[in-house]
Amino acid sequence: MSYNKTYGGQFMGIGAVAKKNNNTPTVAKREFNKVEKSAESKKADKVVISIVGVRGINIPEITNGQIYFLCTAIFDNDDVKMSMEKSNHNTSLVLGEYIVSSYHVTFDEEIVLNIPEGNNFIRCYVSCIYVTESDGTRNMKLEGIGYTDAYVIKDCKAYVYSSCKLIKAVGAPDTEGSIKMSVKCVDEKHPSIVKEERPFNALEELKKKIMV
Repeated sequence: MSYNKTYGGQFMGIGAVAKKNNNTPTVAKREFNKVEKSAESKKADKVVISIVGVRGINIPEITNGQIYFLCTAIFDNDDVKMSMEKSNHNTSLVLGEYIVSSYHVTFDEEIVLNIPEGNNFIRCYVSCIYVTESDGTRNMKLEGIGYTDAYVIKDCKAYVYSSCKLIKAVGAPDTEGSIKMSVKCVDEKHPSIVKEERPFNALEELKKKIMV
């Protein structure tokens, strides 16, 4: 089995992609649909990302293999590689289904994380792993697809479920798609459980999954 790992080009991060027009962050201007916020501003301690699925990823259909997808939560002070190497920042690897002209995948999973000191935003990054067969050899290739706008996570609030168009990562394939998800920023008393953080390697995890 051979491996080809790439993170789909450079992930620009919160500051680089958010600052436009006189260096005003776009997140400050964005009005999220139906943001539910407590009457009094209260500092958030945890963030709960509920991911329904990804739709309309217009990657050409793979006829000699399969494509698995995963989502990764990324704070503004982290990068893609750092976050993808932490188990509790990632969803499971789920096989994509090709329907008509694009890939669709259902996750129905939650990512629950403590909010590190000094972090103000979070995004969800979508990537995929191609598994193909050629001349009796199985090849695995990890590529980034895109990421969501930034969600402000400083105070307790809830961004209700909505479909978010993915922003193409710099250097990634020219793809489109959307992710349906919600984000809740909660205090330490919220019953959501943060899973133990372990070292994580998406390619190795998939290798174990498909070899079973």
